[in-house]
Amino acid sequence: MPDHQSAHPRALSRRTLLLRGGGLGITALTMPWLLEACGQDSSTSSAGDATIRAGGNLRAALTGEPDSLDPAVSSVYTGAQVYDNIFSKLLRFDPEGKFVGDLATKWTADDDKTWTFDLVDNATFHNGEKFTAKDVKYSFDRILNPKTASSYAGLFSTIDSVEVKSDTQVTFHLKSAFGPFLTNLANNGEIVNQKAIEADDPARKPVGTGPFSFVEWVQGDHIKLDKASAYHKEGLPHLDSIEFKFMLVDQSRIDALSGGELDWADAIPLQQVATLSKDPRFTYKTSAVAGIPDFLAMNTKKAPFDKLEVRQAIGWALDRDAIRQVAYSGTGEVGVEEVPSGSSWYDGQDFYESGPDVAKAKQLLADAGYPNGLSIEYLGLPQYPELLKTGVTVADQLKAVGIDMKIKQVDVSVWFDAFSKGDYQITSAYQERTIDPDNFYALVLRSGGPINTTFYSNAKVDKLIDQAAHMTDEAQRKALYTQIRGIVQEEAPIIFVHFETIHYLMNKNVAGSEVTEALELNLENVGFTSN
Repeated sequence: MPDHQSAHPRALSRRTLLLRGGGLGITALTMPWLLEACGQDSSTSSAGDATIRAGGNLRAALTGEPDSLDPAVSSVYTGAQVYDNIFSKLLRFDPEGKFVGDLATKWTADDDKTWTFDLVDNATFHNGEKFTAKDVKYSFDRILNPKTASSYAGLFSTIDSVEVKSDTQVTFHLKSAFGPFLTNLANNGEIVNQKAIEADDPARKPVGTGPFSFVEWVQGDHIKLDKASAYHKEGLPHLDSIEFKFMLVDQSRIDALSGGELDWADAIPLQQVATLSKDPRFTYKTSAVAGIPDFLAMNTKKAPFDKLEVRQAIGWALDRDAIRQVAYSGTGEVGVEEVPSGSSWYDGQDFYESGPDVAKAKQLLADAGYPNGLSIEYLGLPQYPELLKTGVTVADQLKAVGIDMKIKQVDVSVWFDAFSKGDYQITSAYQERTIDPDNFYALVLRSGGPINTTFYSNAKVDKLIDQAAHMTDEAQRKALYTQIRGIVQEEAPIIFVHFETIHYLMNKNVAGSEVTEALELNLENVGFTSN
């Protein structure tokens, strides 16, 4: 979804969560990190061949302005890019996709429904409150409270209760086994402080235990963070401050980097990726397995997309490689499912693989009662050129099957309101932080899901989504997601068109920045080089 909303592992990482039943409980065979994992020593000040010096203000460009800095309710990715630096979680992902401790020093699966976390005893909130297990309980109780209206409540609905054992130990009691539990904690488990939440506006004045504290938000221009006066990881962060500037993804970003007005940017014009990735003035970062699934969303409750044949006709009319070439300048890969081809969850099935098929699309339209074609409206976003270009390209392709798609361009706030309420026919969207497939299907396509804005509902799919979530054997879960994808592709409430890779660009004196699979922009390890 625009601004990469929230709202996208290998080896012995989170994707090999194979908890095997036996005896009175479960064991994590050959995976001791599941039973006990200590936070990494992050005090190093080297990044590759560069030595990072202490200090400095990083001027960083973001693709847009956050909606909120309250991690429980923010629904756009630019919000997460900022608040990931303000808040800590129990766990995070390292660049290799493994879990590392953040506020937790150890985590243990007591049985398939019970997880106990030992906590650091030296973390302090930016308001001076000492972090304890009570803050963990409050944070998740708050997310699950309907009054909070958190988009992430569905990710944690399996939590039955959170028990405070001591100031430095907390236990999660789950309603059932839940495969994505650790992934969801590391993705969307920011820890907040009750006193701070109740004392002021958490959307505009966030208080966490992260490496940077909030200073100011100048609407339409920037957000400023300062180095936290006390941080529980020795030697971090390197920077004194960060200034997040809200800038469109166009040539002005590159000019600002070249002219020394910017130090780092979270995106660059895609038509310049091939050139800028080799430009000696800059350091370029990307990842083949870190990105965002882009898809066409069709409102299944609004004509003509309440008819299966019309949705399928759209699928058979598309040339998705042409979309990749035109809208994304050949970057990323053709979209097939919610994860990229490099993911261990990927299976590659594609209901529309033999398309485009104009004859089949026309026949489906005729079967739906539109033998002479039809007109539809696409909600387009000029602030997001790749999505708008997708719409333009799709409109050209649909002409061949007799569909006249008019593009209505609206501001992102208007788009989000219409998309959320179902006041649209067809649009482009994407889902950020899709690491475990459950992060996509439970939110986007399950009946009544918190961001099911296509209003798709299929009882069999719901059952499969729930069944997959409440398993811990990855092979069994993957087989269920293969079934889910097959049904969803055929019924087409959404049609994947592209998997969008992420491109960071920075000046040569900036080091320590990496594109992670969780797309988390935690800049505690980033700094300026001393040479």
